[in-house]
Amino acid sequence: MSLSHDTVVDLLDGLDLFTSLSDEEIEALARKVDTVTWEPGTLVFAEGDAGDSCYVIHSGQVKLTRRLADGQPIALAQLGQGAIVGELALFARGGRSATMQAIEQTEAVGITREELMAILHGNADAAVSMAVHVAGLLQKAEDRLFATSTSTVNGRILATLLAQVEARQARHPGEGDVELVGSPTDLARLAGAPKDAATRLLHWLENEGVITLKRGRIVVRSPAALRGHLG
Repeated sequence: MSLSHDTVVDLLDGLDLFTSLSDEEIEALARKVDTVTWEPGTLVFAEGDAGDSCYVIHSGQVKLTRRLADGQPIALAQLGQGAIVGELALFARGGRSATMQAIEQTEAVGITREELMAILHGNADAAVSMAVHVAGLLQKAEDRLFATSTSTVNGRILATLLAQVEARQARHPGEGDVELVGSPTDLARLAGAPKDAATRLLHWLENEGVITLKRGRIVVRSPAALRGHLG
């Protein structure tokens, strides 16, 4: 079932990326885009795939992951309503930088490369906004690549901790702090990492205010910040 035209207009109009577009340009774009629906578990695109569309999430949740140099998958982000995803591959060579999968029924609008380029060719302000946006995405990708390539052990530990947080949140939605049972030794064992590496990383996260360490417990104060350290 397609989203109504007015719903698509509101969704596109809410993107910072399109603030320089006129109402007429937003209306014209809304008439061109397609609505897509993904069931839970649907693989939307995989790391390395060619990118010919980006997506704006209307409802539901998607998860972005990528693989470390040793093949271990790590979670980069969990995104929902109002997020735009996949736009970097429309400009950067080398295909998709991550894998995207729906984690619940998700509805989105798809914008093709051709539709996006038509906007940029016709609106200089929009082109500048997109250039700034893409530069920011490239910087984040570079930072993430540096973090994962120089410390795959830390990436694996962070990914393991985040996986436990997300599993807890799935069972107990709406919780603020997420309390996990286990010690640094337990986390290191799960991540296949040295105990001292897990201990150092956890103490650093505690100093950053992301977690609190208790006896036999790891309390994650900010799951969003934890995700941020992976992406």
